[in-house]
Parts: sequence; structure tokens; C-alpha cells
Amino acid sequence: MRISVNNKDISVSGQRPLIEELRDMGIMVPSMCYAEGKEHQPSCMVCMVKDVRTGQMIPSCSTMPYEGMQIETDSDEVKELRRLSLELLLSDHRADCEGPCTIVCQRGIDVAGVINLYDLGRLDEARELLGGVSCEGCKAPCEKACRRSTVDEGVKIREILSTLNTKPLTLNSQSSPLNSQLSTPTSKFNSRLGRFTDKEKLRLKEIYTQPSHCLHCACDGKEKCKLRKYATEANIKVTRYGLQSSLSVKEQIPVTGRLVYEPAKCIRCGLCVYNTNDGFTFERRGFDMRVVIPEESKKHISDRIAELCPTGALVLKLLLPLLVLLTGCRSLPESMSVSAELPEHPKLLWEHRHSVRTVASPVAYNGMILTCDKHGQMVGLDEETGEQRLSLALGSDMEASFTIEDSTLYVGMLDGKVRSLSLPDGSERWSFATEGQILAKPTLTSNPSPSALFIGSYDNYMYTLSPLTGKLINRVETGNYINGAAVLWKDYVLFGGCDSWVRIVDGTTGILADSLKLDAYIPASPVVDGDNVYVADYRGDVYELTLADGGRITNHRKLLSAAEDDGGMLSVPVVTEDALYLLTTDRRLMCLDRKEGKEKWYALLKGDAGECSPILVDNRLLVCTKTGIVSIHEVSTGRQLWEYETGEQIIAQPLVIGSHFYIQTARGTLLCFGEREE
Repeated sequence: MRISVNNKDISVSGQRPLIEELRDMGIMVPSMCYAEGKEHQPSCMVCMVKDVRTGQMIPSCSTMPYEGMQIETDSDEVKELRRLSLELLLSDHRADCEGPCTIVCQRGIDVAGVINLYDLGRLDEARELLGGVSCEGCKAPCEKACRRSTVDEGVKIREILSTLNTKPLTLNSQSSPLNSQLSTPTSKFNSRLGRFTDKEKLRLKEIYTQPSHCLHCACDGKEKCKLRKYATEANIKVTRYGLQSSLSVKEQIPVTGRLVYEPAKCIRCGLCVYNTNDGFTFERRGFDMRVVIPEESKKHISDRIAELCPTGALVLKLLLPLLVLLTGCRSLPESMSVSAELPEHPKLLWEHRHSVRTVASPVAYNGMILTCDKHGQMVGLDEETGEQRLSLALGSDMEASFTIEDSTLYVGMLDGKVRSLSLPDGSERWSFATEGQILAKPTLTSNPSPSALFIGSYDNYMYTLSPLTGKLINRVETGNYINGAAVLWKDYVLFGGCDSWVRIVDGTTGILADSLKLDAYIPASPVVDGDNVYVADYRGDVYELTLADGGRITNHRKLLSAAEDDGGMLSVPVVTEDALYLLTTDRRLMCLDRKEGKEKWYALLKGDAGECSPILVDNRLLVCTKTGIVSIHEVSTGRQLWEYETGEQIIAQPLVIGSHFYIQTARGTLLCFGEREE
């Protein structure tokens, strides 16, 4: 097939979209909403070319070439339309590409990067990035440009850099990054966050409490961002439309253990919507349309979707914010299904031996695995090497798993206190005293930002606290101890207790909305899937509850009735579209038909099941027994595929990150498994 491109006749296959034919010829037509071989709908209009015969502008990503076609790709008219499209996208993109402190630094220091490492406690790396460059004699334009100064008090940048700098000022040093950015022929485009509203200022002030108080406004996705790349190539400095987005600044939504979604950076290209099955979706219409990810849909999302995002809206966070991936049965999320890939032949990559009783589940945090022993000694281990990078004393004995949100650690202690600590230095923000020991993990509500913290105590109360101040909002009295963590359903939280009741409370006020008494006490957390809730009791019964607006229980049924010789359940089931996977105390891994309540299969384990729940990863089940055996099973039959005997009791929930998984033993040993490179 012959077509004409910019007055040159060329031959094309005619079997692929025009944009691919052009790119094969070396004509790099930009596009934001298109990825080769992926589902898409034309929306960005950045790939427009002109059909000379009709005089129309056409999207090259969705147009097939035809015999005799004549197009223009580099005319002034085409370039102006692309520039206009980019400016429209930028008007709806609320982000700082670079931190203002880095942009204005006259000595070429990546100030934002140095401060980031400083807040993480990675001081040697911060010094290396600083490169021995001194702030001596500088008038500190970085401090004048600091966005934190528009919230309350700016970051004391010179003071921090002076503390880090152990080398004298060497302006001619080869290690110095002086003027490296200023010497480039074309400076990169920088988008802006815009002004903060009073409400945003209050939220930023309360959330960003790291040692430096930096807002960390530089974008983690700037290196992969096509929007920035094309804006730079189009020589856009300031868009003619300004910033029109009304989305909340720096709202960051955890999707998987590493994947974070930032709505204010989203340009609504739709690639994540069209290329996830029952994952991301569009909400509303027209100018108000936005991409959202329902809580129940997160289990369908893989980290790989970040590769398709043309901006920094979807990034794999290795630094801030802090993310919790998985926790133990006292602290379970809504589903024990993980978007990751278990290795085909797992090998022990490293181990860290602490030799102090440890039952709290490990947590992923900024490229580290955090683990905390019974005496409240927390360590952070590099997730790749196992090298210790953080040490923190929490000041009291503990067994509960912990929650991390936006540089703040929330934990319940055996002395009955709930504590909020700033990371990474461990300074206390507040504490709240209950009248019984705490074995449950704190649960944070997240709409629109952490607005309430729920935690149960052995004094028989479920407490609702302010996550910002620790002040009591409300408390619900139960008839016995509370072991399990609360879980989220829309704007409500649910929890079970040793008095056999399931309770639903308002996620903001803590006021009881509804309740249901079961036949035996409930040692662990419920699990939520859509509007259905599944609860297992100590006898071995499994219940299905249906919820409706107002937090009401509209229907319930006993999905599985325990026989006399059946084991009870201390762990939480895994819920999929058609099945439940359960561990019973009589050593069985069971698959239960979700609709009929009939057993599909069961596998007899080699060790006694305890509080650990099975984890569904990549169509396989990762299982830990109380007697210390770790195994992987085929999800369709329960057939064992792999086994490892630790020789130590396991109570904590495993942690899965990418192709690695981490096992915490009660003796204090943390084991990392993955594929070993030959």
C-alpha cells in the first residue's frame, strides 16, 4: 500500500494503526493515550495528523492507512494543535515535576532528593547525593521557594544540609553536581501544584511530620512522564489555560504493596481502565469525570499497570509515601489476595536472626521490611539484601501488628496504650490509654483522608480515635475481648469479638449501625468482598453477611456448618469470585464453593494451622502453619507445589512484594524467599 507522508511517497503494510507505520519510518508521533498492543480509546489528541485530501485532523492512533492517503505530520498547523492538546492536559494535571528547592538551587544540588533520603534515615546516601557541596555564603533561595512555608514554617534546608555535609566546600570537585542542570541546552518543563486551599494546608500540616517537615512535592514519576517530555519538546513554559484541576493536592491512594495512584496527576487517558479487568474505572461524566479504583477492585490490579501510565499518576513507590502491604490475622485487610508473582522455585535469599519472640507481622516501608519484637524493638531491613537500615525502640512490650500511613506509625501495646509515632525517628506524636492489653492492629478510615482510627482492646471496647491528635471520638462496648482488627466497608468498619457478635459502626463517628450474634466467638477479622462479608468463628462455621446503605445487615446465612470433628478457625478466609479458601485448626487447607457452600477440595497439611491466613498469589496459595512449615499449593486442586520447613513456630502473616515473600518466625527470624540469580 502506498501513502504520502509530508509529500513523500512511502510503502506501508496497511495492517496497523497509522501511528505505528509512521514510527517505523522514524517519524515519532507523540501520544498519551496509546500503547502498542494495548486496549485504548483516542482521547488525548496529541497524536493528531492532517489528512490533506479531506482537510481534517485525525488521530493517528485509531486511524488505519488507506491507498493513496496523504497526510502531514510536521506542519505548523499540526504542531499548534498538538501544543494546544498538551496545554489542555496540563491544565488538569496538578503536580510539581521538580521540587521548587531543587529548581532554584544555584549550586545544582538535588535538594529535594537529599531531603527525601534524610527523612528516610538513609544519611550516607543523602551525603553521597549532596556530593560535598556546601551552602556556605548562599542566600538560600531554596528556603524562600519552599512550599512548606505556604503551609506553616518552611523547611530549614541549610541547617539540614550543613548537618549532613562532612566535606569542605569544593567548587571544582568532580563529585560536585554544580550547574549540571543549568548547563543543559533546554531546561525541562515543570508543572505546578498551584495554591493550597486552607483545608489542604491543614491536611498537609498534620500529615507531613517527618523530621524535616518537607512536603516531598517533587514527582516520583518524572523520569517516565510522557507529558513532561512532550511539553519540553514543544517548548511550553506556561500554559495559556493555567491550572484548572480541583482535585485534592497530593492525595495518594495505595493500590498494591508498591503501586500508588495520585488522582491529581491523572489526565484520564483511560489506559489503566481499558487494560485492567474489573480494576480502575471512570466515575462521573464530562469535565467532572475522573479515574477511580474501588477498594474491592484493588485485588485485580498488577504493579505492571504503572508501565502504561503516561504521567506520574501511577508509580511504584520505593520512597514516600509509606505503605502497608500485608499483616497478620489480628490485622488483616479486606482480601488476602495479592497482585504479585511467586517464584516458580523459591530459594532462601537471606535471613535475619533476632532471637527475641516476634509475632507482629512484617510490613513493607520505603524499600525496607519492618519487623518488631515483643519488647518493642523495631528494625528495618533492606528488602533486597537483608542489611539493617533502621533501628527504633517503641518503649513498651507489644504483639500487635502496626499500621503506617504518611510517615506516621500507629501501634497498640500490651500495656494498653495506643501510640502514634513519627518515622523514621520514632518521636511520639500522641498516646491514648485503654484499660486492657491490645493485640489488634489499628485500622484507619481513608475517606477523604485518614479521619478516624479504630482499635480494639482487651477492656472489651472498640475505640474510635482521631489519627491526628489521639483524642477519643467514640467507643463501642462489647461483651468480651477484641482480638481481630476492624475492616472497611464503604464508610463503615466491621469487627468481631470474643462475645460472638459482629458489629458495624460508622467510620467517622464510631456510632454503632448494626450487629449480629453468631454461634461461637470470633477470634479474627471479617473479610469484605463487595457488599458481602465473610466471618469464620472458632467452631469452624463460616457466615456470609450482606450489607446495605446505612451499614445495615440485610441478609445473612451460614455458608459452612462445622461438623463435630471439624477444626475451628483462627485465621481469615481468602475470598475470590467463586470460592473461599480456609485454614482449619485440624490441619486442613479447604476450598469452599462460595455460592453453594460445598467443599470443592481439601489438602491435609503437614503442620497444625494457627493464626496465619492463606494468601492467594498468581493463582497459587501461600500457606504457613503454626508448626513452621511454609508451602505453596495449586489453587484448583490444593496440590502442594513447594515446601520449606523453618523449624520455628510461625504466628505472623507472610509478606509478599513482587516476586519475593517474607516469613517471620516467632523466634525472631525473618526469611526472604525469591528466585536466585545463577
